[in-house]
Amino acid sequence: MFTATTRSRKLFILAIASAAAASTLTGCSSKRDRLAEFRENPTPDLVTMNMRADDVKNLNALIKDESKRMLYRDWIYLWHMNRPTRLTPEPSAW
Repeated sequence: MFTATTRSRKLFILAIASAAAASTLTGCSSKRDRLAEFRENPTPDLVTMNMRADDVKNLNALIKDESKRMLYRDWIYLWHMNRPTRLTPEPSAW
């Protein structure tokens, strides 16, 4: 009554259907509790109230750079090198 091709086709479809049913019954189970992990640390990337670790590093680098430039400017002001000397015989705008 059934030929070999229809029988193998029906067996193949039955195997696929049973595999699909078995995979839907097991679901996506995980050993860890994601809700508990979220409750422990809802913002894992943030170091401060609104900054990630990379943002903090970038801010520290910016502060160090500005501080070095301000220190250099203060050093120039300390030695009065920001204006020409007043010992020149010609008048200056300073």
